[in-house]
Amino acid sequence: MKLHGYFRSSASYRVRIALNLKGLSAEHLSHHLRKGEQRAADYLAINPQGFVPTVQGDGANLTQSLAIIEWLDETHPEPPLLPKEPLRRARVRAFAQVIACDTHPIQNLKILARLRELGLPEEKVTEWAAWANREGLAACEK
Repeated sequence: MKLHGYFRSSASYRVRIALNLKGLSAEHLSHHLRKGEQRAADYLAINPQGFVPTVQGDGANLTQSLAIIEWLDETHPEPPLLPKEPLRRARVRAFAQVIACDTHPIQNLKILARLRELGLPEEKVTEWAAWANREGLAACEK
């Protein structure tokens, strides 16, 4: 199994956590996001969206951290990543989606670059990213 990612990518970090919880190893291939390595032609052939992470395993390229984590849990069921009780499972999924769907996308490099392109000063771009993190993490803490 190969994991294409970047050490500062929270989405890649989620997959690394799941791999470690499962006791699985993967060859780690880094794509420096700030240098734009995720937009190189050879990587776009693997993941046309140009995002990390991508896992190559079972003859397929898998993208999107939550989908990868679900695949890992389904193909390596022990130890399970989700509780057995439906309500607790739903709560874990909701927590993960707050991070993956509501917090992370708002403050990722693509969005921050677009804010800069629109003329927002760096101070405001940084405030935006911090706000997104605070909002999502505060909801998770509650």
